[in-house]
Amino acid sequence: MKLFMSMLIYGLSARSLCYAKKIIFGILTICFRLFFSHALTSNENPRKSTYSFIAFLLIVLPIVLIFPPFTWAAEVRAFVDKNQTTSEQPVNLTVTISGEEGDVDISSIKDFNVISRGKSTNVQIINGRLFRQISRSYLLFPLGEGELTIPSLTVVSGGKTYQTKEIIIYVSKEAKHHESNDDIFVRANISEKNPYEGQQIIYHFKLYRSIRITNANLKRPEFDGFSATEVKDKKSYSTVISGRAYNVDEVSYLLVPLKPGELVIKPAVLSCDKILRGQNKRRSFFDPFGDDPFFFGDDPFFGQTKLKTKILRTCPVKVNVRPLPDYSNDVPFSGLIGKFNIYSKLEDEKIKTGDSATLSVTVEGTGNIMDASLPEINLPEGFKVYRDNPDEDIRIGEQGYFGKKTFRLAIVPVKEGTYKIEPLRFCYFDISTGKYKTVSTGPLSLAVGPSQEKSVFKVFKAETAEKELNFKKKKVEFTGHDILPLKEDPGIIKNQKDLSLRSYVIFLLIPVFFYLMVKGGTALTKKYDDPSSLMAQKADKALKRAQKMDIFSDGFLSLLYKALVSAVFSKAGTKGESLTYVEAEKILRFNGCSDETAKQAAELLKKIESARYSGTGSETDMRKRLFAETKKLVRSLS
Repeated sequence: MKLFMSMLIYGLSARSLCYAKKIIFGILTICFRLFFSHALTSNENPRKSTYSFIAFLLIVLPIVLIFPPFTWAAEVRAFVDKNQTTSEQPVNLTVTISGEEGDVDISSIKDFNVISRGKSTNVQIINGRLFRQISRSYLLFPLGEGELTIPSLTVVSGGKTYQTKEIIIYVSKEAKHHESNDDIFVRANISEKNPYEGQQIIYHFKLYRSIRITNANLKRPEFDGFSATEVKDKKSYSTVISGRAYNVDEVSYLLVPLKPGELVIKPAVLSCDKILRGQNKRRSFFDPFGDDPFFFGDDPFFGQTKLKTKILRTCPVKVNVRPLPDYSNDVPFSGLIGKFNIYSKLEDEKIKTGDSATLSVTVEGTGNIMDASLPEINLPEGFKVYRDNPDEDIRIGEQGYFGKKTFRLAIVPVKEGTYKIEPLRFCYFDISTGKYKTVSTGPLSLAVGPSQEKSVFKVFKAETAEKELNFKKKKVEFTGHDILPLKEDPGIIKNQKDLSLRSYVIFLLIPVFFYLMVKGGTALTKKYDDPSSLMAQKADKALKRAQKMDIFSDGFLSLLYKALVSAVFSKAGTKGESLTYVEAEKILRFNGCSDETAKQAAELLKKIESARYSGTGSETDMRKRLFAETKKLVRSLS
């Protein structure tokens, strides 16, 4: 019971540090000690003691709560394990914060490469007072020689800012020794020391070891001035240096310099624990295994090995980045740097009017292949072009990024004939020669035959619409030859017999009757051979066929295209079978349709063509929506 009360006293005392001032804390501590000492030694009734304790709390707690919270001011201190070191030996920096948690800003340290070693917390209660200390440890590797400075560090704790004192470290040059004498060391190198801006280079970090290690932790350089990507494939192999065998572990990074000039890659730092085999005890007569290493000889759990921490770092690596030379050529620069080639092909060299042929253009090589774009393509007139998303097959290896990027286009001819596609020209910067290089594809040929339709109609062109559809107007002339002379004699006026109402109505209805007879006879005998009627019938038939077939059939989108194009030609009063959405919009506007209707038809035609050739119309809802919009628009145009 006494132990419990003592713990309660110290606990309340520690808590009082956070909520009361020093004087109140002292008074409360004395009161608690006196009260519990009396309670434990008194022979009073237990119930009476309990009531006394409750009364004591009711008196003391309000006093504690009246005073504002009180906390000890944080105390911040920074110190090192040594003020003199060599260029190869790190310095241990410790920052302690007494009181609350705090954050240390180490960004101002420029003369050292900093590695955080974590933090530790120490809490103590001494004479009823709570002491808490947080320590943050850092390992500092000198980046130069001479007098180096650890500047004043900023520490934020409890909402307040504190500053540590500046520390001076004297760094001397360490005597060189041959690496072959070490059982573990590291090296760093790059594949190209004088690259061009944007050229890929490989940074290699290699760990050489002839002993066993554990707890290895690599801190890679920051690679300032480069974009860096780690190569996933790590290597492990064996080599011999000065007659000594080493196991080598290699980690590589792909670097791309972002600006010209001299760039410095800071040292990489590796921390690890060397496994040292301890001296085995003398073999005992009662120990049948003795110092046989097979039995517990290398297991640190049984105390036969020791661990020794080793900190290794590479030397800084300097890179001289050269700018790209000025470019002046008629072929646009692609922005690719490395080694590349380009080729193209047509999947079908013979097609029919209205069908599509796929043109593939592939850029292949080593370098920033992911930045490749489609070169300019000059197709003959009479083609519609639909682009698809490019396919990429790009990997990363010892030379950097390599692979290929393929662009595909669906080209649709609207006229028959034989067409030639000119070679594509592509310019990149060749790092092997240090010059811009232009490569090109071979020429391609495409034979376009007539459409499968029975009757081949001429292609309607918007620029000839006015000539074909306009009526020729004649100038109105006044001749005066058919005007008779006026008669002014009043005797020529004679009275006529009045016409009855019945006769008047009959005479009035006679022309109407003859008109209706002629109209009816014409309607019964008329042959729908005018272009407008033919194209309207064609649009209606295409819609009915599309409605009956499966929406995922090959000809579904073709029928929608045929229905809409036929409706547009019907509105123009001419025949045709192929239109671009730009031509369709011009035709409808020219023939009196509103701008909204013309734009709606053009957009719908564009959607149908895109779904037809680029493969974007594979969804059920989209195809149903295209059919509904086509049906509505065809009805409005007819």
